Amino acid sequence: MSDFKSTYDPGVQVSMADVLCLHRNENLLVGRDWAVDAARDLVEQAAISSYPDAACLPLRTAIAELHGVGAEQVFLGNGADEVLSNLFGVLHETYDCMHVLDVRFKVYDLLAERLGFRQEVLAGDAFETGHLDSSGFQGLAVVDSPNAITGRSVPTDELMQLASDTRSFVIWDNVYGEYGHDSIPTPLPANMAFVRSFSKFYGLAGLRLGYCIAGEKLISRMLAQKDVFNVNAMAQVMAMEALRRQDSFEALRDKLVDNRDQLVHGLEQQGFCVLPSSSVGVLATHPDHSGASIQAALLERKIAVRRFDDERIRDHIRVTVAPMEQIEHFLATLSDCLKAL
Repeated sequence: MSDFKSTYDPGVQVSMADVLCLHRNENLLVGRDWAVDAARDLVEQAAISSYPDAACLPLRTAIAELHGVGAEQVFLGNGADEVLSNLFGVLHETYDCMHVLDVRFKVYDLLAERLGFRQEVLAGDAFETGHLDSSGFQGLAVVDSPNAITGRSVPTDELMQLASDTRSFVIWDNVYGEYGHDSIPTPLPANMAFVRSFSKFYGLAGLRLGYCIAGEKLISRMLAQKDVFNVNAMAQVMAMEALRRQDSFEALRDKLVDNRDQLVHGLEQQGFCVLPSSSVGVLATHPDHSGASIQAALLERKIAVRRFDDERIRDHIRVTVAPMEQIEHFLATLSDCLKAL
């Protein structure tokens, strides 16, 4: 039996095919057709009977061109989780404490326990204010902005201020960043890493592909310590195809942002308080009903939303942005739930 206390809860597990799944972390507007069609066309190119390119150089080069950096600054991994694990593994040689947001991506807790980091909460009460107090900060910080749970973004200048002391190191976990129109700082400080994923924006969560951009020296150490074949061949060719379709995904992003605004408006019309979001979902709470009761009532009506047990957000629900017809169905059903509670 494991002695680890930290675990990652993926949320309610839904087995019914007719449930509207608004509890997921992905972009629900991407759809499956593009990936299915692309996989069919690219399977021969992937040459899955052979080992994949261990260096992933063509894909690293394409990512570097997208962000205006050098390929030697790009590291690829089996999802952003592995990228973070490898980053923390290298940085643990220098730091023994991981500074995090008050409400954060729970994988950080798991990695801290696994790798032997202490954890401290960054000053500023980011959940309530959306801001950090970086004055006098020194150490290792990891900030998920947009936040993995709340969707809220920390201002870029505050993240940069965290890195102002060269003895510090800041990991900007930006896997939802496309939905907030974030871009990598230019120039990227030597003591900062910028993390992204192909899971959200490109709809390739099942292929498990993430990356980080950092200084060449750090990336070189990560490459030397990684598993040899840590990105499979199909993931590499599918990611290359996704990058070729960048304009199409940006158009989907813009549509999602419009739908998110409509979802927020609909929730507020029903009395919810909704946190500002730059992500694929919104976190909302109702003054008269618990998050658990709302979640249960919706699930009875075959709509799944996400809820968390953390004390500060246990009465919130998180709703993933969906196509408008699904949002309209959700809002109508939610209205019925509130009347019945």
